[in-house]
Amino acid sequence: MTKNSYQKCMDWTERNIGIGSVRLMVRALTAVTAAIYCVMAAFLLVGRDGRLIRFILVPAVGFVIVTLFRKVVGAKRPYEIYDLTPLLNKDTKANSFPSRHVFSNMIIAAAVFWINLPLGIATGSCGVALAVFRVITGVHFPKDVAAGAVIAVLFGWIGFYLI
Repeated sequence: MTKNSYQKCMDWTERNIGIGSVRLMVRALTAVTAAIYCVMAAFLLVGRDGRLIRFILVPAVGFVIVTLFRKVVGAKRPYEIYDLTPLLNKDTKANSFPSRHVFSNMIIAAAVFWINLPLGIATGSCGVALAVFRVITGVHFPKDVAAGAVIAVLFGWIGFYLI
């Protein structure tokens, strides 16, 4: 996306949705995903389900790998490159690729999907919405969120179904 397209997108978002509403929705999507993950982990723990270890380890290992990869890549964010003010409170420099927020949401969705298909699909839907918000608020490029989602799905597939 160009600076002009980001500015138009951000202006439209601010005008039609509102900054406060966007920030609230982003927080809500993150909180709902975290709550689903914690409740699912608690059920696995209480039920002494052997899948709990993998349910926790696959997302944790993936998070560490993505975090280290982002540091190596050091990709700048749209608001850095285009000198824009993001609609989300963000002043982080670099580490844009891949989106760790989207990766985290989607790897949690993969974990939940592994245990409960309908709830996993719902959690993945939160991840898609979060990806859109991360782009239209100027904190990520589309490639950042797409890469975060694809890496999460691949990592989840390997961690939950192949190993």
